[in-house]
Amino acid sequence: MRVKQIIFIVILFFVVTQINGQNNELCGEVEYKQATNFSRYFERFFVTKFNKEISYSSEIKIKKSTEKLKQNDNDEGRTLYRDIERKNLTPDFFYNTKKEMYFREMYFNKPLLVEENKFDWKWKLHNEVKLIGKFHCQKATITFRGRDYTAWFTNEIPVSFGPWKFQGLSGLILEVYDKDDVFHIVATNIVIKKEKKCAIDIDKNNFDKALSIKEYNEQKLKLLKEDFAKLSARMPKGYKNLKLDENCDDCKEEIEKF
Repeated sequence: MRVKQIIFIVILFFVVTQINGQNNELCGEVEYKQATNFSRYFERFFVTKFNKEISYSSEIKIKKSTEKLKQNDNDEGRTLYRDIERKNLTPDFFYNTKKEMYFREMYFNKPLLVEENKFDWKWKLHNEVKLIGKFHCQKATITFRGRDYTAWFTNEIPVSFGPWKFQGLSGLILEVYDKDDVFHIVATNIVIKKEKKCAIDIDKNNFDKALSIKEYNEQKLKLLKEDFAKLSARMPKGYKNLKLDENCDDCKEEIEKF
């Protein structure tokens, strides 16, 4: 084989390889640690699979959630934790596209499947930057359902999704927290892939049975009242029945303030 033919074959192979590489889709998986810090501190974990069009976050390690205990004077500055067993092991999930969103949430051990309302994600961008792992991230802020959030996103992963319900930035959100420090999510492991078809298999057969946000809040209130009734039934004789003040903002440890 002549030298010119060999050079032509090598160049052709390089060009075909480059074209195939460019046709591959961007996708990946991110593990997030999600913490809530109201009267008690809990940690949970999610894995988010994403491509350019879809994001699907599913709860992992669901047998236990971790509670941070209050420290005693004798603890010498140590942080103490204990694991809380879950009765219902149905995982929470968040299915997110640019047009629709569904989520499943456990509330008093009852799974609630919900179709989320559309939200106009009007993020405010800032010039502040920082590293999360090896990724350069930019700061963005927004007010969502009664809380002021700060997010850190990276344009090195150009997809518009993130953890929980967050989306709408030019890059993947790797960390987000609110001003009151009651809700904090951060990426703990990131795997990026480029494949010919980044498929995310979702069983949407039951999505047509999803609650609306209005029905979701009504159902949560119903379950809360049922729990109060159970507590009242266990009260010693002579004690008044417990009553739920539905307008008591301080009584509700909720991430979203509807």
